[in-house]
Amino acid sequence: MRKLLLILTLALLSQTPVIGFHIVGGEIELIHISGNKYQLHLIQYFDKAQIDNPGPDPSVEIYIFRNSDHTLVQTHVLLLDTELIVPYTNPDCAIGSLQTSRVLYSADISLNADTYNEIEGYYASWERCCRNTNISNIVNPGGQGITYTLDFPAVVRNGKPFINSSPQLFPPLSDYACVNQTYYTNFAGTDPDGDSIAYSLQLPYNSSSQAALPIPQPKPFIELIYANGSNINNIIPGSPSLQITPSGYLTVTPTATGLYVFSVLVEEYRNKEKIGELRRDFQMLVIDGCEPPTPPHAEVRLPGEKDYYIEGEVIHYSASADKCFEYMVVDQAGENVTFKAEGVNFDEDVSEVFEFSSGPINPSGDTLRVEVCISDCPYIQHEPYIIDLIASDNACPLPQRDTVRMTINVEAPVNNKPYFDSPSSSIRLSRTQPEGLSVALDELLIGKDAEDSLHYFFYAEGYDPINYGMSLDTILDVLGEKQVKFNWNTSCQTYPFGDKNTFELGIVLEDYDTCLFDSGDTLFYDLEVVLPPNTTPQISGPSSTYTKSIRSNLDFNVMATDDDNDPISLTAIGDSFSFPQVGISFANQKGTGQVSSLFAWELSCENLNIEETTTFTLYFMAEDDDYCQATNNDTLAVTIQVQVPANTTPAFEIEDFYSLQINKPFELEVIARDGDNADLLTLDLLSPNSAPSSESFSFSRATGTNTVSSTLNWTPECSLLGEGNTPKTYPVDFLVFDDNCPQFESASLTVNFEISELDVDYGHFLPPNAFSPNNDGHNDTYTLTHLEEEMHNLPPDNCADQFQSIIIFDRNGSTIFKSTNREFEWTGDGADVGVYFYQIEYQNTNYKGTLTLVR
Repeated sequence: MRKLLLILTLALLSQTPVIGFHIVGGEIELIHISGNKYQLHLIQYFDKAQIDNPGPDPSVEIYIFRNSDHTLVQTHVLLLDTELIVPYTNPDCAIGSLQTSRVLYSADISLNADTYNEIEGYYASWERCCRNTNISNIVNPGGQGITYTLDFPAVVRNGKPFINSSPQLFPPLSDYACVNQTYYTNFAGTDPDGDSIAYSLQLPYNSSSQAALPIPQPKPFIELIYANGSNINNIIPGSPSLQITPSGYLTVTPTATGLYVFSVLVEEYRNKEKIGELRRDFQMLVIDGCEPPTPPHAEVRLPGEKDYYIEGEVIHYSASADKCFEYMVVDQAGENVTFKAEGVNFDEDVSEVFEFSSGPINPSGDTLRVEVCISDCPYIQHEPYIIDLIASDNACPLPQRDTVRMTINVEAPVNNKPYFDSPSSSIRLSRTQPEGLSVALDELLIGKDAEDSLHYFFYAEGYDPINYGMSLDTILDVLGEKQVKFNWNTSCQTYPFGDKNTFELGIVLEDYDTCLFDSGDTLFYDLEVVLPPNTTPQISGPSSTYTKSIRSNLDFNVMATDDDNDPISLTAIGDSFSFPQVGISFANQKGTGQVSSLFAWELSCENLNIEETTTFTLYFMAEDDDYCQATNNDTLAVTIQVQVPANTTPAFEIEDFYSLQINKPFELEVIARDGDNADLLTLDLLSPNSAPSSESFSFSRATGTNTVSSTLNWTPECSLLGEGNTPKTYPVDFLVFDDNCPQFESASLTVNFEISELDVDYGHFLPPNAFSPNNDGHNDTYTLTHLEEEMHNLPPDNCADQFQSIIIFDRNGSTIFKSTNREFEWTGDGADVGVYFYQIEYQNTNYKGTLTLVR
């Protein structure tokens, strides 16, 4: 029947859509190795049945953030380490469409105390897109991704290492669930540090984008969007729906087929304080068409009884009675039944009560009978204990079970309690011993018992007496009596009495009775080692508060003294920052009786990287090393407020528009000022492209304190005009910025320069008509430029009419002088006194006249 049902189930599954993506769940782990060394793991549960999907990625990258401000601290690349198939509870129940492997990525990392010291802790995250397209309980599953997270504590607390590894979860089983059948599994894990773990259901996290490998983002994370009717109380529809106990036992009786995704939150506690958490994502496949299971039926019949045992009745056994009975199981023929015993109100292993661990139901379907024998020693003294006798078959997809819960009261064998004969245990003893002695407390401890051998041991909370020089040395050991001496070495050079010098101690006398019950006697001591006097070192020098401006310096001397002249150490640390990180110079020092060190801080922008007033707290610590290794210290907290003053933005003192004419020199002093008198200003063009394409444009970068200026010189060329020599505007971008760190301020100004044609009055030109080259220093040459009277100078060139030449000729028409340079000078050399003629030519304008040469 089982094989026929499996074939039918596979046929049904072959008609369902293929799962669209290969990752079905996973989590992040952080495992402490030694010191600051850790292993960082990312575990993926990989869908091996989807042959069209790629294999696991060769590596993943995990991001670590601070919880306090969600700032990225580090990233780590983890390489693919191993891939192992996750087994079914019953391999005979395997189906081809459900096969899961456990893929492990790993990297060795360092979590340094200078970096990972914030009390709020840190979190690691990794993202992936996308989820299986046929997930039933979320909207648009192909468009929703995956985020795995792990919260972990700082690696130091109160200046001491805080060692912690995250919980390690068991691999989930490759099992499927069936409609209207109870699914169960132990989803719990273990904690390497012995921390407490609590489990709860949560909605899984989505990825931050639909990229294949999104860059992990800080908190808050985005939850998946669940489909109608699905929520945290109904992740998998069922009666009951999916739920998990605080101890990690997962159950559901589903009422609908589908593929369902869920997340289990795993919270880690130490001394009732939550120190971390992780999430495991996983998927559950629910199918229909499973054979309705027939669970086994178990009964117990006591010897000599006709009726079966009724749960709740208490079975009483005397110490000498035979404690065996018959355990009977009825199930389908051919089933193999396994047996297991579990304590209900006690924690001991009780697997030995079954003589056989498993047995078959024969083809005739006969009742399977197994003898069960209970221990002669009760698991709980003086009251009944409860034990579950469980029968499990090999049904698919999960074993079906039946349990007989029995309440049993076993009379313990008679045992006389041991007792102290000397000294009397009814007296609480107090002993004070000077440091440095090795003594026997209470000459002899004598313990007695009527019939058993004896042994002694220490009882102490929070310390090991052996580590403080305490020992029990045997003097006599015979049946019924044992004598020991309680010796104590109080040398503080050998034992750490400087850390602890008072002790509450119990010395327990116990017998070796048949059942090894706790039936001893205890002798209680209050002990103290009197240590030599030791004064606490004192710190002096710095004030408790300082207020400094950024870009200043802070220096002071720190001194520690010890009146006992003990060796002394002087150290300092920053609260959530390291000294080198912010540019602080301070050397830890050691000395005898007195030690000092210089604290120096250059409060530069480069060192601090702050943009607003910020408070820094640092601690100076002095600790002496006295004879008894006592921990005596002094701590001085210093608070330094680094002020970042407001910064005034520099401003330009020029207009934003100027008119220029072609060939006419233009000069502009560009000025900018700053209200902060100490700021160094820099003035420049905003970019090299800010200068127009003109050979005559000239402007240089300049600097100045409070005020800065630089001169712009420009004689525009005709090429700068628009089409048809029309005016054209050129924007020029200027920039001024200050050096007032950390908040640098700047300003820019766009100045528009309109370039237009030069307006020339050619009729205003009246050339001089005589000159006297007689070397008397007056009118010795004939020129038409740089003359005192403006009308005597050549008209300026514009783009439409420019100077071409000047020709001077005599009455016969012979050329005496010619020049194409408007800066010409005619000296009259070789020319006679008399009247000459000139002709001045522009492109479009000509001038003619006479010129008299006088000697």
